[in-house]
Amino acid sequence: MDSQFEKEMERLGVTPTRTKSKVKPEKSKPPPSNDNSINADKQVLAESMSANPNYSKHAVDSGEELQKPGLSNRDFTRLKRGKIYREDELYLRGYTVEFAIDQLKQFIHKSTLTGNRCIKIVHGKGMNSPDGISHIKLECQKFLTLNKFVMGYTRALPNDGGAGAKYVLLKRRKN
Repeated sequence: MDSQFEKEMERLGVTPTRTKSKVKPEKSKPPPSNDNSINADKQVLAESMSANPNYSKHAVDSGEELQKPGLSNRDFTRLKRGKIYREDELYLRGYTVEFAIDQLKQFIHKSTLTGNRCIKIVHGKGMNSPDGISHIKLECQKFLTLNKFVMGYTRALPNDGGAGAKYVLLKRRKN
């Protein structure tokens, strides 16, 4: 029983390939695993909850967190544990670096004027970047480090974005 497609192909002179192939079909590949990301998030969570400064040394060295003078250890620990209420958040994923930093500047300015103390910045992990690096994340870290209104920042908890987001603590607004 030939289908219309097969009849048309035959009429055009197209011959079918051999039905028995000598090449074995490729085994189906297992679905990609997200275990590395999950394990990394678990490690960061453990580091952020650790009181041992040597245990969280990687986060400090990599720019994942910053505690400026004037920010108490108690408040910084609360920030790392996600215990400070985040009053606003900015989503930067998918933008160009220049546009994202411009948006970040405006957001920090607006947040300080409105008296927001703790904010969340979602910059992404760079998984869709051609080189796998989040350039927005790196530029955000540079900007936050140099900004006079930022007291400190740290990587968000896994349920809030993990390595793709930051909690930022701003200076109190003087009235």
